[in-house]
Amino acid sequence: MPSKPERSTLWLGKYLSLALTLPASVFAGYLVATFIQHWLHWTLLPVMGILAGTAAGAIRIIQETSRDDK
Repeated sequence: MPSKPERSTLWLGKYLSLALTLPASVFAGYLVATFIQHWLHWTLLPVMGILAGTAAGAIRIIQETSRDDK
């Protein structure tokens, strides 16, 4: 019978995933915007993608940490 994971291991996994959320969101925003830029030829589209990825990552982190407070 498998044993339950320790609470510290769960805590580490949860907050490690939060630490990777923002960089992954920024990279995904940049990647999608760069891909779309090849069709639209807008020079500022990657910058807008980075900003959108940053906002999405920040919102996700805020949602997840506020869930911990309850």
